Amino acid sequence: MEPYRIIDCHVHDHLELACIRGYQLLIETSEGDIRATAITRTTRSDKSEYLTVRNEAGEQEIRLDHIQAITPLTQGAAFDRVVIAAAKKP
Repeated sequence: MEPYRIIDCHVHDHLELACIRGYQLLIETSEGDIRATAITRTTRSDKSEYLTVRNEAGEQEIRLDHIQAITPLTQGAAFDRVVIAAAKKP
């Protein structure tokens, strides 16, 4: 697997809010779209970060640098579509 690419900090705020409020999300990845409820974010020992979601297929973890965009499907969500990009190196 390729090395983890850190994502922009502002995206973490949106993901945290989605998890706290249990938003239904449309998650766009290079392998296809996923509709699921945001549960939590986790960081592994290698510093890679994951979003845990749940839908009718069960729970799954999605590596954050594999997500291209998220769109809340929950009415009245605090944000709209967020495009996720790797953070720029200094």
